[in-house]
Amino acid sequence: MPRRKPANTPAPGPRVFPVYLALEVGGGSKRALVQALENDGCYIGPCAREMIARASFTTAETPHTVKLARAQLHTLGFTDWAAWSDILKAAAKAGVEKLPAEVAARLWLALPDQEPGDHFWILMDPITGSDGEPYLFYLASHDDGERRLLGRYASSARRFFPHREIVFGVPI
Repeated sequence: MPRRKPANTPAPGPRVFPVYLALEVGGGSKRALVQALENDGCYIGPCAREMIARASFTTAETPHTVKLARAQLHTLGFTDWAAWSDILKAAAKAGVEKLPAEVAARLWLALPDQEPGDHFWILMDPITGSDGEPYLFYLASHDDGERRLLGRYASSARRFFPHREIVFGVPI
């Protein structure tokens, strides 16, 4: 009897994704970044605030531009839910790049008004919280239009469905 191929096989080889946004990062302190978010009316969730306060959250000293793409996980080959570790492996195979955590906050500032219900994850190395667990940034526009920068738990038990959107870096 022939072996069945798993239903959740990520697409092989590097892919070309359209640029969603070219974003300037770096050139400021964490404090200045948080102040800019607050001045712009950003709701920063408690978990996101803790993530920004952690030593592992850094801002680039030298300003530079990163090109971002945005896609649903199914474009990375997922047909069923996936763990974060699976997503990182599929992203590496697709030739896309993880982003520095700073991108989440800078992206919030750079985005035009999001449509209510719009939300997406940032492809990044998780930031370890005070509880020792991994967290990722998540940007959301709630049904009332309030835009939020949130931190979400990303343990190995968390599952991401193929329709979830993610923002990642594309090579320049």
